Amino acid sequence: MSDEFDPDTDMGGAWPTDASPADSDRDELQDGPGGDKAGGAGEPADSEARGPYYPNAYRFFADFLAPAYRRKTIDHPALRWCPSWFLHPEARARVDALWRAWEYLRLDPATGMSVWWKDHADHHMSRMLSPDGTFKDCTPEHRQVHPLPSIAIPDELLALHTADSPVSPA
Repeated sequence: MSDEFDPDTDMGGAWPTDASPADSDRDELQDGPGGDKAGGAGEPADSEARGPYYPNAYRFFADFLAPAYRRKTIDHPALRWCPSWFLHPEARARVDALWRAWEYLRLDPATGMSVWWKDHADHHMSRMLSPDGTFKDCTPEHRQVHPLPSIAIPDELLALHTADSPVSPA
């Protein structure tokens, strides 16, 4: 066995380019003068004009994050992971946040991926893998962890915040 890196073997071919599979159908319509689809160096392209590379956070996890973020988590007390991660609401929310940030930052040709790894992947993954993190009380066979305790929140408090009005302090 060779020690040489083979992206097709090591990542399952999951090294995406900056274009999504759906982008090729839109390239002709999206090209501006001179054919530029992205801004200048270091400027993100218009993410609204381009579709996502991965259709959802689950595909992003399966095809990119899991193969890229390799850690020994079985019988390793310093790292906790649940193979049924998608059954944990916090893990789902964090992987979704990672996917959304990746989709946006992949369009920055200068430092987008470095920012993603430093500010997003390393942050969320260290929180999830922490012995006191997302899967602290989970077992390898998966055990649902209870949500934070709370009494019923009064309807008038739930209705305070809308997308158009900020939450005012009590």
